[in-house]
Amino acid sequence: MNESKYIIKNASVFDGLGSDKFQSDILIEDGIIKEIGTLQNIDCKVIDIKGNAIAPGFIDVHSHDDIALIVYPEMDFKVMQGVTTVINGNCGNNVIPRHGTLERWQTRYPDNPIPEWNSYSDYIDLINSIKPSVNSAILIGHGSVRNGSGLKNQQRLPSQNEYDEMKGWIREGMEAGAVGFSTGLIYEPGRYSSTDEIIELTKVISPFDGVYSSHMRNEGNNLLLSIEETIKIGQGADTSIEISHHKVSGKDNWGLSEKSTGMINDSRDMGINVHSDQYPYIAGQSALFAIHQNNAFNEGEGGLGTVSGDKVIIAHAPIMPEYEGKKLSDICDDFDLPEQQTAEKILSQDPHVLAIIESMCEEDLITILSNPHTMIGSDGVPASGANPHPRLYGCFPRVLGKYAREEKIISMETAIYKMTGLPAKKFNLNDRGTIEIGKAADLVVFNPDTVIDLATYENPRVYPEGIVHVIVNGTFVVNNSKHTGSRVGKIIKRSS
Repeated sequence: MNESKYIIKNASVFDGLGSDKFQSDILIEDGIIKEIGTLQNIDCKVIDIKGNAIAPGFIDVHSHDDIALIVYPEMDFKVMQGVTTVINGNCGNNVIPRHGTLERWQTRYPDNPIPEWNSYSDYIDLINSIKPSVNSAILIGHGSVRNGSGLKNQQRLPSQNEYDEMKGWIREGMEAGAVGFSTGLIYEPGRYSSTDEIIELTKVISPFDGVYSSHMRNEGNNLLLSIEETIKIGQGADTSIEISHHKVSGKDNWGLSEKSTGMINDSRDMGINVHSDQYPYIAGQSALFAIHQNNAFNEGEGGLGTVSGDKVIIAHAPIMPEYEGKKLSDICDDFDLPEQQTAEKILSQDPHVLAIIESMCEEDLITILSNPHTMIGSDGVPASGANPHPRLYGCFPRVLGKYAREEKIISMETAIYKMTGLPAKKFNLNDRGTIEIGKAADLVVFNPDTVIDLATYENPRVYPEGIVHVIVNGTFVVNNSKHTGSRVGKIIKRSS
């Protein structure tokens, strides 16, 4: 369905601003919302969606699809759940310099050669030539530039030459339209960087109105100290602040969400522009190396809290795929070793294993979701051949179906605002994210009575129910719950 002009009729509209839903027709022409209201006597195709709702296309603020856009350009795992824009480059890992990030991406996609590029402009041109099925915005990754400078895992301040080189890449990215700068301070090489280093580098994005987005050093026993550091970095660099995948990890730390959300609220009351994002699951996903390095199987004094082997599932093991889908506790039995030593043995054979780790509780999840300054981000990792976390396929419908419709933790209007208007405003994507005249026609039509995630930990690659149509830049990419094969996405740049 490639008509350039059409009316969506009898729509129950969630406008992405948090307003009460309303009934209306919407005229789309050349990929832009042209009229909203009761529309008659217009010569064009009419698509009647009576009984369904329409919302702005969902913006996944925490994606790791930088290379998936190349390897899986139809992006079915995102677009089939209503996502029309992904924000990539999270957790400190992006695409520039290529030599600073290539090894990580090659382990995720071992059977797919990674194309060449030498600059952000090259990468943007590559993605725009491929035309994936979703749009993408870019965060510049601290880990990528630290590796690229040669500093890597050295625990010291950069030299002036290293600072200059890293700042050059950050500036290049912002000039190319990136939306901000990210860190992964629980991972290598970010864990070896100081607060002062991050502030100095983050200052580069301030004149561009960029966002500082951080996977913090600690989401367990030192969660509150990590939030304090993240806010300090944003203030020191004079930037907007985004706390990635806000959670409370480790049973001994459960309940800290009241204080962590309180810190965000208090900071905002003082005029500090800080938000967080969240995925709606009590299990996350991380590198097994990072879980082991943070002593999660021992005293839990690292950034993840304490976890037992029966709460860890191997999600991606490129060298040993036979382990994918197995619990670490079962592998412990096979090896006749305790958890820490089992992890060491696995990593000695395959250092790039990814694992699902259940370390959170529902009460904290609900507290964070209920906070008005929390957005939604899947944090899904689409690695080749993996048994991924179900959030990769089901994050957004889960919020709508489970937490808005069924449990009524938040209203449907609020849920959609957290997925659309709020992230568009936060990341300066001013031409989309709401249903308003003149905005890009990124839209999702869904059934509010049936929308729900179907992906599970046992069977994660399952599309959700209730997503009817998905429109990207005016073109139907999903029609009657089937991917049309259309690829009309592009790199979208930060609005000035």
